[in-house]
Amino acid sequence: MKKLFIFASLIGLVVTGLTPASAHVGTQMRGNTLQAGQSSRVYLSLGHGCAYKEAKYGTSVFSVVVPKSAGKPTPEFVPGFKVVVEPSSTVDANKTPDYYTVTWTAKARSWVIDDGTFFDFGLKVKWDKTPQVVPFKTTQICYATTASGSKLPLYLNWHITDGSTKAAEPTIEWGPAPSVTTIP
Repeated sequence: MKKLFIFASLIGLVVTGLTPASAHVGTQMRGNTLQAGQSSRVYLSLGHGCAYKEAKYGTSVFSVVVPKSAGKPTPEFVPGFKVVVEPSSTVDANKTPDYYTVTWTAKARSWVIDDGTFFDFGLKVKWDKTPQVVPFKTTQICYATTASGSKLPLYLNWHITDGSTKAAEPTIEWGPAPSVTTIP
């Protein structure tokens, strides 16, 4: 009976054209706390590179928007990558940035994260005192080489937080943002 229910559920998804949501960048806590008001660490797990015209490319740049509900982030050192933390230009009444953008950039081609491999980027954070869903909008940038030899940036934007979908463009794909839910 249980197998029949699972099979019927899968058929229902196929027939209605729906697929279960899954981000291509995931979150891992590795035993760190999700308790609201506490300091913690969160890891964003990059699962693959980019595809363009039936070729695959590694990730050269990885960025994440860290909302103020996760505090000012401290990025983990990643050998072979330069990291920059930039506060948003918009602030609240207490002059706290609405978010921070953390960007890791490969220092050389030899440090690019190859397609078909994964990597975890870590952040030290301090959760807001109010339990909530904390989205981490992430962007991967890969570079394809054009016929003229120039670099063509390819974007994988994992920004969607409302369950909607957005159509891909020739060099830009969209998907669900990874998130965590803090607890009381």
